[in-house]
Amino acid sequence: MDLPLRFRPTYMPIVWGGRRMAQWRADLPAGPIGESWDLADHQRGMSVVADGPLAGVSLRELTATRGGELVGGDFAGGDFPLMVKLIDANDRLSIQVHPDDALARQLGVGPRGKTECWLLVANGGELYVGLAPGVDRAGFERAIAEGRVASQLNRFDARDGDFYFLGARTVHALGRGCLLYEVQQTCDVTFRVDDWGRVGLDGKPRELHVAQSLATIDFTAPSAGPVAAREAVHPAGGSVRRLASCDHFTVEERHCRHTSGGGDGTCAIVIALAGAGRLGTAAGAVRLEPMTTWLVPAAAGAWSATADDLSALRLLVAQPVLSR
Repeated sequence: MDLPLRFRPTYMPIVWGGRRMAQWRADLPAGPIGESWDLADHQRGMSVVADGPLAGVSLRELTATRGGELVGGDFAGGDFPLMVKLIDANDRLSIQVHPDDALARQLGVGPRGKTECWLLVANGGELYVGLAPGVDRAGFERAIAEGRVASQLNRFDARDGDFYFLGARTVHALGRGCLLYEVQQTCDVTFRVDDWGRVGLDGKPRELHVAQSLATIDFTAPSAGPVAAREAVHPAGGSVRRLASCDHFTVEERHCRHTSGGGDGTCAIVIALAGAGRLGTAAGAVRLEPMTTWLVPAAAGAWSATADDLSALRLLVAQPVLSR
């Protein structure tokens, strides 16, 4: 627990997936891969430590038996609170929505809802986030019946570095061409409003959840768009864009030759987006390569990241919020 932990990715073959991860992931399976679950305490894709003294131990086991050391001293128990995914959308995802914590329990679909965020890591593609101005429930229901749901949403072109915060109950869809990292609550409950009339890998239409979606969508929420986050000097080195701070997580992006963090009693998720170098704690260091995810346990204390001589690091740093 004194060094950063790397976990074996769980790859998800999905009808809308692509092959772009192959440039970073030598173990990518054949077929359309839509998601790499880089960090997940979930029965559909359980993370297992990839190497080191804890190799082969699942994230669930570590969280259950050594939660305070792993997550932080304020950890109240249960599963690991966050998931991290690398997503390659070669085609459109379904138009979908996720419940919040209270609604998930009310509907009996789980103990936790799903607030999430996206950092685009390539240009190209489209995405739909939130209801367009003036859309109400009655108009949305008519659009469902008439097969024009996408017209009710805000559409954006995907640009490298754009960041979107999607509070639970925000209707959304990733469009073809998007490559991004997602940080989210540990939850896999998705209500599909529309799936563009296609079939799944089994040749059958995927299930829709229109009634649950209509009960979940927040029709009073303001229109959403990319988060405007200015780059500023980080006191620990390099520059930072502070992207999200909510009841569930904090997220920031750093550009640096050298930077540091942690030591605050909570674990940190450090994702290398570009550049190469070292990620270290007082106990030693591990190798940073592009498109890799590391979990620095709370017990490891402060961490630092240093680029190779000819490199510069682009990092995504996330932490769970354990108390407010």
